[in-house]
Amino acid sequence: MTEIQLPSETPDPGWRGRLHRRLRRQQKKAGRHALLGMLVCAGVLVFDGSLGQQVRDLEQARAATGHAQASEGDDRFSAVMVGDVMFGRHVEHVTDRHGADGPLSAVRHLLDGDYVSANLEQVISDDEELPEADKLIHLRSGTQTAEVLAEAGFTTVSLANNHAMDHGIPGLRDTIEALEAAGLEHAGAGEDLDAARETNLQEHGDLTVATLSFTDVYVQGFVARAFQGGVLDADPDTFVPLIQRARQEADLVIVNFHWGEEYDLRVRADQREMAEFAADAGADIIVGHHPHVLMPVERIGDTLVFFSLGNFVFDQGWTRTRESVVARYELGDDGMARVELVPVVIREATPREVPGPAGTYRRERIFQQVSGRGLDWQRENGRLVAEIDHRHVLEGDR
Repeated sequence: MTEIQLPSETPDPGWRGRLHRRLRRQQKKAGRHALLGMLVCAGVLVFDGSLGQQVRDLEQARAATGHAQASEGDDRFSAVMVGDVMFGRHVEHVTDRHGADGPLSAVRHLLDGDYVSANLEQVISDDEELPEADKLIHLRSGTQTAEVLAEAGFTTVSLANNHAMDHGIPGLRDTIEALEAAGLEHAGAGEDLDAARETNLQEHGDLTVATLSFTDVYVQGFVARAFQGGVLDADPDTFVPLIQRARQEADLVIVNFHWGEEYDLRVRADQREMAEFAADAGADIIVGHHPHVLMPVERIGDTLVFFSLGNFVFDQGWTRTRESVVARYELGDDGMARVELVPVVIREATPREVPGPAGTYRRERIFQQVSGRGLDWQRENGRLVAEIDHRHVLEGDR
């Protein structure tokens, strides 16, 4: 499959110029990393020819037993979060060759948690005659996509984004029906305003988890209004009251935001402002997507913020769009939560954990990109880990 990069759907004749300027800045920064890259490559070359097989054996062992070790202990609740998933367009070349579940085959061992979520960046429908929204890009795949996600371990998807309404209300209706038939929870969109505003509540033992989803990126006519279905917009007047309500209904509140600018690695002022509003309203975890690249993971007060988890299953081909993480959150009985970021690389729409010694440079670049403010990040067994005090989640006091 030839991976391609498509422009943003937002009408903006200057996007190419800004992109080229960013690429030139990145090229200048590359020199700083060149020496490290040479040293890493040299280090790899001194190993004998058995290195590749040793790495493969290590990855197979980790897939079979490694995560079971991480799941042991006194965890009250575990969540796994990834970025954008999309099984349409050029991803279909992969599923045609390797089966519908092919793109997730190498990371199923990482999708092990009480709660496993992604941003669903597409419509799910078997109807090839759906109407098309007045926009450049339309993303869709068949109902088998929902079954594949559920079988891989996903429990929940966010729908408030700029592709949920690619095929209007009929496409959104088909998507929701397919998700519910597969047993997948969803948040952020509905056939009418009341349905879109409904907070998704899940019970995990004695813990109630709320999921909400909002988008700051949409096409005119996509947003749910009084007599119109669609997605929830990321206006504080919309999301603050809903988060406050969820705070009263749930122990743990997870809020998804589709925000920012595509391919921009920096946290924008409006993203930070929205995150601060959401944190003040009661969000415990904020999960961002839309830029298609990784952005920092930070702490705002006692709120954990993933500004962008990048892509997960997607067909974009630039290096930064193919580097991502699987984020794991483990809440212990003492109220302390362990945050673990597993670096992955996407090839032909298929994410794989960055391999051992051979992936040292790429893994370190990912770590540098996601290490944000307010958390004491440590490197542990090829993963980035930190801890956050979430005792209020268990105490019901915020």
